[in-house]
Amino acid sequence: MSGIFEYPPQADGEFDPIAIVTLCIESGADSLLLDRNSIPAAFFDLSTGVAGALVQCLTKYGIRMAAVVPDRVSHSRAFQQFAAEADRGSLFRFFATREQAIRWLEASR
Repeated sequence: MSGIFEYPPQADGEFDPIAIVTLCIESGADSLLLDRNSIPAAFFDLSTGVAGALVQCLTKYGIRMAAVVPDRVSHSRAFQQFAAEADRGSLFRFFATREQAIRWLEASR
């Protein structure tokens, strides 16, 4: 697998971690790019389990993720801590700009 799969914003707000990982695998991508417009509010509320489920699926299949979240401080303290911890790892990270996210995904191949 190689390449970056960009998950597009969904009109119905659908965000199914298993379906997203399946789309990555089907497209042959080894990386996932989530732009701010494709991330639902539930992702930022860690109590929903949405972010955790996505990270678990990505980890299982070795798919890396970069998420564009330019306004981290506008989210809960728990999410800010989650993002800071993620940024210390090599599997998924959060970036202020799309360009930074793509650069990281491409550089770490």
